[in-house]
Amino acid sequence: MIVVTGTKRSGTSLWMHLLSESGVPCIGERFPSGWGDRLGVANPDGYYESELIAGIYHRTNPHPLTGAYLAPQQTRGHAVKVFIPGLVRTDVAFLDRCIATVRGWRDYVASRERVLALQPPPDPTVPVLPPVLEWWSQNFALVRDFAIRGYPGHVVSYESLVRDPARVIADVFRWLDHPSLGPDPATAAQRVAGLVRTDPPPAARNLESALPEGLRPSHLELFDALHHAIDSEQPLSGTLVRALNQAETELRSVLLEHHANLNAHAVSDLLGPRLS
Repeated sequence: MIVVTGTKRSGTSLWMHLLSESGVPCIGERFPSGWGDRLGVANPDGYYESELIAGIYHRTNPHPLTGAYLAPQQTRGHAVKVFIPGLVRTDVAFLDRCIATVRGWRDYVASRERVLALQPPPDPTVPVLPPVLEWWSQNFALVRDFAIRGYPGHVVSYESLVRDPARVIADVFRWLDHPSLGPDPATAAQRVAGLVRTDPPPAARNLESALPEGLRPSHLELFDALHHAIDSEQPLSGTLVRALNQAETELRSVLLEHHANLNAHAVSDLLGPRLS
């Protein structure tokens, strides 16, 4: 399969739209039930999401309700969106090609907040990971998964796609080598490059002024360095990789505490109020 991955609000829907418009068969609906009315303004070209956004593994394949099974050989050449937490769960037999997009953490935070404002207010009792830590934990998991499992991957920045869509799309289409893209993928790339749209510019504010507990300015500088390497299409240096691993060690306790609180809330919600 062609797995399109990234964090939310990183360009995954855009890549699915570009592939679909170029004739690549895609798994997922443009607007799952009700999304067009509530969230269409955030992604007017659609989301292309399915149950597989959580990964293609034993809990999703076979389908837990219908029993339908996706075999790797039957899905060759199909594109599917899988967010990073699902990517690391996905059986490697399905990872024929993986397109990953990384967006700068500041614009990611602003875009996530914009979409959350379009949805019903969240339950205030549910622990929520600050978006900047969500950005870090998922993008570190992406880099680590590529390094450990070694499947074919092509990583681009969201900003480079917006800045030079014809070149970036042509590079990715050429790398995919998909029959639907024809003998000259650049032609298909030129045809769909005009579909690239951008979010409205985020409101100017100092995101560094109110950091979540445990996050230091030096961590933000590292996040910028990781994004810069991807945006400038440079390999990750040994120095940068060591710094990423060190930051993961430093922030691990914060993330583990969040997951523990989330699990405790889920258990409490499952058990319900105790009888007196």
